Amino acid sequence: MGVARNLVKSALRGAYTRVMDKLGSKLVAGMADTSSDAPDAYYAPKRDAYAQMVAEEEAQKAAKASGRPRSA
Repeated sequence: MGVARNLVKSALRGAYTRVMDKLGSKLVAGMADTSSDAPDAYYAPKRDAYAQMVAEEEAQKAAKASGRPRSA
């Protein structure tokens, strides 16, 4: 009986952990702005931090490219 009880106990603990992970992630996603951190989120993000970062980097590259003289 001890082995069976331990198996059932560990199975229930694993199931409980999976359920709480899913519920907790939805709760946190609803409260916090995790737009770039959670690409599989079920809601529309408030901002797109990654796209803003890429646009800034491209603008810096363009400024550097147009600012320095080209060598032939």
